[in-house]
Amino acid sequence: MTPPDRFEQSDSALLETLVLEAPVAFAFYDTDLRYRRINRMLADINGVPMQDHIGRRPTDVLSPELGAAVETLLSQVLRTGKTISDDDFTAISPLTGELRHYQSQWFPARDDAGTVIGIAVLVTDVTARRRSEAALRRSQDRTSRLQRATAALGGALTVDDVRRVITQTCESSMPGVDARVILAGERGSSLADADAAEPVEGMDTLALPLMVSGGQIGTLSLRWGEGGREESADPTFLDSLAGQCAIALERARLYERQRAMAAALQRSLLPDQLPDAPGVELAASFRPGSAESDVGGDWYDAFALPDGRLVLVVGDVMGKGVIAAAGMGRLRAALRALAFVNPLPEAVLRGLDRVFTATEEPDQIATLVYLLINPAARRAAVGAAGHLPLVLLRAGSQPELVDAGAGSTPLGWPEPRAQKTMELGPGDILIGLTDGVVERRGFDLDEGLARVLECLEAPADSLSELVERVTTTMLGHTAGRDDATLLAVRFVP
Repeated sequence: MTPPDRFEQSDSALLETLVLEAPVAFAFYDTDLRYRRINRMLADINGVPMQDHIGRRPTDVLSPELGAAVETLLSQVLRTGKTISDDDFTAISPLTGELRHYQSQWFPARDDAGTVIGIAVLVTDVTARRRSEAALRRSQDRTSRLQRATAALGGALTVDDVRRVITQTCESSMPGVDARVILAGERGSSLADADAAEPVEGMDTLALPLMVSGGQIGTLSLRWGEGGREESADPTFLDSLAGQCAIALERARLYERQRAMAAALQRSLLPDQLPDAPGVELAASFRPGSAESDVGGDWYDAFALPDGRLVLVVGDVMGKGVIAAAGMGRLRAALRALAFVNPLPEAVLRGLDRVFTATEEPDQIATLVYLLINPAARRAAVGAAGHLPLVLLRAGSQPELVDAGAGSTPLGWPEPRAQKTMELGPGDILIGLTDGVVERRGFDLDEGLARVLECLEAPADSLSELVERVTTTMLGHTAGRDDATLLAVRFVP
């Protein structure tokens, strides 16, 4: 009798060691779906000792749901003779009671003749990897939501805009939440009044302080239906969102303060009332830009000289905010001083060029049209510095554009200034305007001027009515994107 081969004996021992001690869970089933071999790792996963598996079916060892699922996969391998991979097999751990994720491969074992004699399974616990992947997805989703919120908050200029964006962001990210931004002092006289979300029976509440460098400026109050907070609230996302909200609110409050200051300065520099002069009728319209746009440097002025002549001016200092409004104030003051010395357009414009060069930044741009009106003679001396043309409406004729200074440059650009004289008759009207009246999304400057001319074709009972018609037609009943100014003079019969 031939003694057993030592290598065969060692191979058998090696196989036994691999089966029992391999770092991958393993089991072998016969064609009756009974456990024939199982290693310690899979036995630990099942929560059943190794020896209690042998000779029994999965439904005899495992929970009914898990046992049935395992036998379904085993039967499928026996029926098809093909390997099955299950990349996301989940089960409750009998040891810890937590949900675990597994990857498994089920493949047939064949004899030398190719007949299936059993099924082997390799199981790998991928719970840690699945959790990492889920955490990464949550992080990516959180980052994406914060990026969208930050982009939306970047375009929120006012406090109301910030509130709207935060409410929309919370409601879209956490269905069922009621979100409110409460500023300090809104519900009382102290920050403590806005320091917490008021508890409501049957609801989960959360109050997130809105902090800036100067302290707490308010609270982000969140409310869910009972149990909803645990399902949708991501603390990291909410903390980051509250931080972005606080920054946006502080910026919006600063913007509103600056805009209010600029608007007050701008309005204070416009004439309280138009001069009352015999022989002419005056009317003006000034509409500030929309809340989404900064205060600009549009302005007009009208004043009488000691000899009875009138000075009418419509101008535009480019730029926004307090800087543009302050530049407008300096320009208006200088123009009045120059006009009382020598009111002729060319003299005033030359003087303004010198003043503008000496007082304003090199990149600042300002344009204007200047009219010196002689009511008794029905005559107007006109000069311009890079401004839009005047609109002339002669009695009984179609409205037309009158270029007060063809090719003229804005103030501060050295060039010889010129003027022209216009003879006007009873009922004739001259209108000066700024680009805020005629430039709109959807049509260019020439189209806007053409629309102004169309507005003037029908007669009006008064000059004020005519100006209001142009303003309403061009701007609608709301403010435009930019300041809009009109100043009109009519020579009465």
